[in-house]
Amino acid sequence: MLISINSIGQNLAECGIDNNPKLTQTESEFLNEYMTDYNKQDFDFTNKKVIFVTGNSGNQIGTKPDYFDKIKQRNQTDDKIATWVVKLTEEEQLQSGYDVIVTYWVKVVTERRKRKILNEIKASR
Repeated sequence: MLISINSIGQNLAECGIDNNPKLTQTESEFLNEYMTDYNKQDFDFTNKKVIFVTGNSGNQIGTKPDYFDKIKQRNQTDDKIATWVVKLTEEEQLQSGYDVIVTYWVKVVTERRKRKILNEIKASR
């Protein structure tokens, strides 16, 4: 049974309207409901800074607007996007300034790829 995205995210239109990596309250609430415990791994998105990653092997840094646009597009068919949370260690959080990586349309993010993502983010600051 599919659960309508509209039933869990009344304010989806207010999500992804800027590229600030820190989620708004509306975005946090939406993701906390949108992702099941399985793919968010009991992660709470409240007041978190997120790195969005896409591409088959997680080889492309995405954007918050693109991520939410993908969700909005799939909302037309009442289907969810393939998305996953990659938790960062405390050390990785301190070094990068981010709390978590959220993938979309990525098959797997290896530890090696995670390090490359964090290095790319660090270099772009």
